[in-house]
Amino acid sequence: MDGAPEISRDGQRVLLLHGIAFALELRQLVAVLDRPGPVRCIVSANETNATFRFHQVRDGERWNRPDLDGYRLDRMVVIDLAPAGPPGGPAC
Repeated sequence: MDGAPEISRDGQRVLLLHGIAFALELRQLVAVLDRPGPVRCIVSANETNATFRFHQVRDGERWNRPDLDGYRLDRMVVIDLAPAGPPGGPAC
């Protein structure tokens, strides 16, 4: 591929797993903020690269298409991290 990186499917899976692990670590950092809010992590990998993006979830703002099946070349995981609610409330 003319010197471009080539990431195998197994390599892409490994990168996605690393992204998921990083998101779980990020959850711990967000939880100790003075005013923790919901955060969305978007991890994607394809034959040439992988990305990890995250942002605070805000109404009306999206950083990816809702239909993940529409991403034909990328393997993608979207992880929403929500702050813990009061004891006895729903868990996220």
